[in-house]
Amino acid sequence: MASRQTYDQEVVFIHRQKKNVTHTKLQKQAVRVWVPLQITELKTRTVFMYLFLSNGGERVEPITVSLPLSDDMSCDVMDYTCEALFQDGKDEKERIRLMMQHSGVKNFSVDVDHIPPSTYTVTGLNPSSFENDKHPFTDQSRDTKLDQETSSIEKGLQKLVLSSKPEKQRTEHPEKVQKKGTPCSSLVFLKDIDTNGISLFSTMNSEMTFPFQLCPITDYELVVFRGKETKKCCFRVQAVAQCLFKSYMTQVEIDELHKRAVGHTLSTAVLPSFYPVKYLYRNKPLLHFLHIFTNTKGIMFKYIKNFGGDPASTLNRKLHGLFFSANVDPKTGDPPPVSYYGDQRIHIPVSFMITPDTNLYFADFYCHNIKHKVTLVVTLKGSKADEFCSARLKSLNQSYNEFLYRSPDSTDAMVNTRVTVEVFYTESIDIGKLLESRIAYFTTVQSEGNPFLKTLLGRPKREGCKTCNLK
Repeated sequence: MASRQTYDQEVVFIHRQKKNVTHTKLQKQAVRVWVPLQITELKTRTVFMYLFLSNGGERVEPITVSLPLSDDMSCDVMDYTCEALFQDGKDEKERIRLMMQHSGVKNFSVDVDHIPPSTYTVTGLNPSSFENDKHPFTDQSRDTKLDQETSSIEKGLQKLVLSSKPEKQRTEHPEKVQKKGTPCSSLVFLKDIDTNGISLFSTMNSEMTFPFQLCPITDYELVVFRGKETKKCCFRVQAVAQCLFKSYMTQVEIDELHKRAVGHTLSTAVLPSFYPVKYLYRNKPLLHFLHIFTNTKGIMFKYIKNFGGDPASTLNRKLHGLFFSANVDPKTGDPPPVSYYGDQRIHIPVSFMITPDTNLYFADFYCHNIKHKVTLVVTLKGSKADEFCSARLKSLNQSYNEFLYRSPDSTDAMVNTRVTVEVFYTESIDIGKLLESRIAYFTTVQSEGNPFLKTLLGRPKREGCKTCNLK
């Protein structure tokens, strides 16, 4: 694979009429992007950020950096080095590790909270080590209106305003106002790993929401620099954070995934093989069910969905429910004799779970080895889970669809055995009453693997499969 084209960028450091010229390698970009330069003052181990706009071609004019030196820093401009972040192919985790090792920069943790389908908020921008950094005009948390005044981003990132515009001081005697230092803020760098495009944001809040919709099913890298702006476009770094995340599928991608799942079941010369099922079943260890009867009065409470299946599933860590399986052997009609989730299997009538009062949705299509799996979601009509799914998933006809359907006048359902059908039921179930009424029953099966680890983390889909991966 050929290396990416680079060009030599001249950087001129200016301080008190003294100049120092250095060079750094930058990757050519197809579009105009903001490029961050890391500037390190060697004696005091202070890290600055300098931002400039690159058109991706051979630059005729040099980048001129006027360094705002404070009293605790060296006045010798020769003691500075510069480096382009994200441009030379180095591993960003290694960059941050070296930055922390060779400078006074600390680290902290941030997270990206997702509100499906397309809202992403960076949280944790104010770490505990900066709790004493009060805003100079108010000790209260800043509201959304004020946050909009502290940063400005134009379309195409043609402009980035880092300077804060705080509220006016409410005082009758301005001369009596105590002078305070520059407030801390955060520079947020969002990198699209597929295109290497970088978007920059500035905020003084503890969180910020991206002002545009991210590309679905895309890997993003987030790097946050916490510190103070000492001069326009110059930023003194005090701490750094980093995280990776994947953006989620929208209904457009869910619809495409559904088409692939349907096409997969029709890929052979014969029609899909449907088989009648009377029960949906759930496998768990014996201790799991003993806990239910001892501590929750026989109620099997729903829990939040893990990261199993497609990593870009909009259900991950957002919707609560209980997983059941409709998987049967196409020759015998019986469930598999081996379970990877525990040695106890509870069987609950499909007529109890899929009723005229429920809705059915297609949610996921994935595989781990050879046989593909389909995830369907069952919700009570009008519930919060139903509202969640109706805006994000594909609605299916409960009386007939390509995977699992049940006629209202039948106690059985028909399941497509060409795929493994999983059902995510979004309500808690009183299995004590069902067992007492002999509506549900238990069987013991052979167990393999670690059921607790599978339930806690979930197993992501196989990345190399071209059948069920949209990207």
